[in-house]
Amino acid sequence: MIDYRKRTYILIVLSLLFLALGSLWGQNAQIDSLKNIVQTGQQDTSKVAALNALSSELIQNDELDQAKSYADQAITLADQLDFKKGKAYALKNKGLAEYYQSNYKEVLNNWTQSLKTFEVIQDTLGIANLALNLGVVYYDQGSLAKALDYYLQSLSFSEKLGDPIRITSALVNIGGVYSQMEENDKALSYYQQVEPYLSNLNNLNIQSTYLMGIGEVYSKRNDNDNALKYYKEALAVNKDTPDYAHILTMIGKEERKIGNVQRAMEYIDLAYKTAKESDQPLDQVQTLLALGDLFQESNTSLALKSYKEAETLALGMETNEELSDIYQGMAVAYQTTGNFKNAFEYQNKYLVLKDSIFNIKTDDKIRGLQFDFDLEKKQDENDKLLQEAQIADLQAKRQKYVIYGTVLGLLLVFVLAVGSYKRYRYVKKTNKIIEEEKNRSENLLLNILPDETALELKQFGKVKAKKFESVTVMFTDFKGFTSFSQNLSPELLVKTVDYYFSKFDAIMEKYGLEKIKTIGDAYMCAGGLPFPTEDHPYKMVQAAFEVAQVMEETKLNPPKDIVPFDVRIGINTGGIVAGVVGTKKFAYDIWGDTVNVAARMETLSEPGRVNVSQSTYLLIKDSYNCEHRGQIHVKNKGMMDMYFVNDKKEKPLIKTQKENILSS
Repeated sequence: MIDYRKRTYILIVLSLLFLALGSLWGQNAQIDSLKNIVQTGQQDTSKVAALNALSSELIQNDELDQAKSYADQAITLADQLDFKKGKAYALKNKGLAEYYQSNYKEVLNNWTQSLKTFEVIQDTLGIANLALNLGVVYYDQGSLAKALDYYLQSLSFSEKLGDPIRITSALVNIGGVYSQMEENDKALSYYQQVEPYLSNLNNLNIQSTYLMGIGEVYSKRNDNDNALKYYKEALAVNKDTPDYAHILTMIGKEERKIGNVQRAMEYIDLAYKTAKESDQPLDQVQTLLALGDLFQESNTSLALKSYKEAETLALGMETNEELSDIYQGMAVAYQTTGNFKNAFEYQNKYLVLKDSIFNIKTDDKIRGLQFDFDLEKKQDENDKLLQEAQIADLQAKRQKYVIYGTVLGLLLVFVLAVGSYKRYRYVKKTNKIIEEEKNRSENLLLNILPDETALELKQFGKVKAKKFESVTVMFTDFKGFTSFSQNLSPELLVKTVDYYFSKFDAIMEKYGLEKIKTIGDAYMCAGGLPFPTEDHPYKMVQAAFEVAQVMEETKLNPPKDIVPFDVRIGINTGGIVAGVVGTKKFAYDIWGDTVNVAARMETLSEPGRVNVSQSTYLLIKDSYNCEHRGQIHVKNKGMMDMYFVNDKKEKPLIKTQKENILSS
C-alpha cells in the first residue's frame, strides 16, 4: 500500500518551504516585475534577493527550468558578493525545483550545501527548514536512519525558534519514521508531544498527519478502539480533502478487525464511492482491494468481482504493490472455490511481482562470507590476547627458574618448547582451515556477482551503478512450460530446469558472457559487461545457436527424467545501466529499454529460432545470414523491424574465451 505519511509529510514541508521563501520578498510578487528588477538592478545583495524571489515564484508557477536558471544566477552573484545567506536560499530554491522534477541526487546535493551554508552563518531558521527537507528526501528514498538524524536536528533548532508549526512538523515526521521502523512506543511518544500544540496550531495538514499517524501506531499495537478514535477524528478534519476516501478505508479495516463486518462494509463502500466521484484511481484500487479482502470471508464471488475491478484499474496505473496484493487475494479466492487452474495462474502472477531477484541461498552465502570475515578477525584478536597472556606468564616463571636452578629452568624451557611446537602446529592447522573457508566464501561471492563487482563490494561494502553504451542482452523462454509444469512433480520440474540452465551456464562461460538471472523458466544473460568489448553481438548470437542446439539434441535424445521443450530466443543490443541492488540480499542486475526490447524479441520469436532487433542485426549482418521478418507490433514500442538469424557466413569473426587464451 502507498504510505499515507509520504502524501502528508511532503505537503507540510513544501508549505514551510514557500513560507520561508516568501519571507525574503513576499509571495504575491509578480514574475514580470521581478524580471524587470533583475534586468535593471545593480549587482548587489538586493539583486540576489530578487533572483531568489523570482526563482520561488517560477517554482510555484511550475516553470522549473527557468526557476533553476535564476537560482544559478543567484548562486553565482552571491559567491561574488560573499553573500552566504542569499546563496543558501538560492541552493534551497534550486533543490526544490529539482525535487519537483524527481532529480533526487541533485536535490540532496543542493540542499546539503544549503544546510552547510546556513550552519556557517548560524541561521537557526534555515537549519531547521533544511534539516526537515533533507529528512523528507531520505525518508522518501527509504533511508530511515538518515531521515531520523535530520528530523531530530530540525526538532532541536525548531525548539530554539519556539515555532509551533516547525516543532510539530518535526515531531510527526519523527513519529512516522519510528512507526516505519516498528518502534511503536517511540513513535507514540513523539506523536503525543504534538498534542499540546494542536489547540492553537490551526494547521490541518499537521493535525491530519498527527491523527493518522497515531491511529496507525495504535492499529499496529492491536489497540483497535484507540485506532478507530483517532482515524475518526482524522476523518472529520479531512471532510473535503483528497485523503477522505483513504481514511474511510482505514476505518473500515479497523472495524473488520474487531468483528464489525457490516460497519466495515459501510465505510469501505463509502470510501469507494467517494474515490470514484473524486476521480481518485489509486484510492479506488485500495478500497476495492479492501472490499475483496472483506468478501473473502463470506462471498468469494463478490470478492473476485472486487479484485477484478481493482486489477483493471491497477494495470492501467502500473501500481505493482497493490496489483501484487490483488493477485494474492484472487489466488486465495479461486482456491476457495476449487478453481485451481486460475488459482495457480494468479499465484504465479503474484510471485512474479512479489518475489525479488534474490533468494535465500544468495543471502546465506553473503552472510556466510561476512561470518567468515568476522571469524577471522575475532581469531586474530584472540591470538593476540593469548600471546600477551603467555608472555606475562613466561616472565613470572622466569623469576622462579632462577631460584629453582638451571636444571629446573632447562626442563621448563623444554616443556615450553614442546608446548610451543604443538601450538604452532595447531595455529597453522587452524589458519589453514580459516583460509580455506575464506577462499570458499570468496568463490561463492564470485559465483553470485561478476569478478569486478565482487571485488568492489568487498573493498567498499557497496557497488556504484555503471552505464554501458553497448551491451547485447538475450532472453530465452521454454514454450508451454506453464502448462507442462502443472502436471510435473516438483522434483522432476526442478531437475529439468536445472539440466537446461546448467547447459546454458556452460555456454555463457565459453563465450565470456554474463548470466544475469533466471525467473521461472526464463534465462537472461548479457555480453559486453562488466568489461566493455566490441564482439559481444557475435558471441551472443553464437551462444544463442548453441542454446537452440542443446534444446534440439535433448528433444531427439532426451536423458532420463528430463522433459524436452522448445525454446524461444530474443536478442537486442543497446545501452543499459548495471549495478548491485539491496542492502541485505545482494544481486547484480541490469536495467534500461534495451532489456525490455530484448524481452519483447523473445516473446515474439518462434520455437527454435533466434529473433534479433534491428540494432543487433546492423552489427551482425556481415557475419550472419539473416531473414527479415518485416515490422511487427511491440507492446509499448510500436512497430519494430525484426530478423531471424539463420546461420553463420563463412568468415569467422569471433573466438571463444578458450580459443582467445590459446591464441595469445
